[in-house]
Amino acid sequence: MQLLFRWAITTGALFATVWILQQFGLAQVQSQSWVAWVVAAAIMGLVNSVLRPIASFLTAPLNCLTFGLIGVLVNGLLFGLVPAFSAAGGQPAFSVTVPGAIIGAMLMGLLSGLTNKLLRRPNEAE
Repeated sequence: MQLLFRWAITTGALFATVWILQQFGLAQVQSQSWVAWVVAAAIMGLVNSVLRPIASFLTAPLNCLTFGLIGVLVNGLLFGLVPAFSAAGGQPAFSVTVPGAIIGAMLMGLLSGLTNKLLRRPNEAE
């Protein structure tokens, strides 16, 4: 049940992120179907759990040299891959520009982190 709850939070944060980016012309909502957004959130989870550790390991030396700037770019790249991977199954939930992907990755982390923090039960570990 906890997994479904976190998945719903991620889906809502993803939709809010893309909606905010769309207001600035950095992204475009492609689908209003909730199924497309749930699939996009699942793909984002897979990308973050499979590709992020590999990308972080490969870019660790550059990340140290640039004081974390490469980490921000890697997060943006991974955020930008989500619509590309979700397009394989049909119409993607959203499309995003390169600057929008970088800003969206930061905004997505902020939104999902805040909602998870606010909705955490008192007996849960940090």
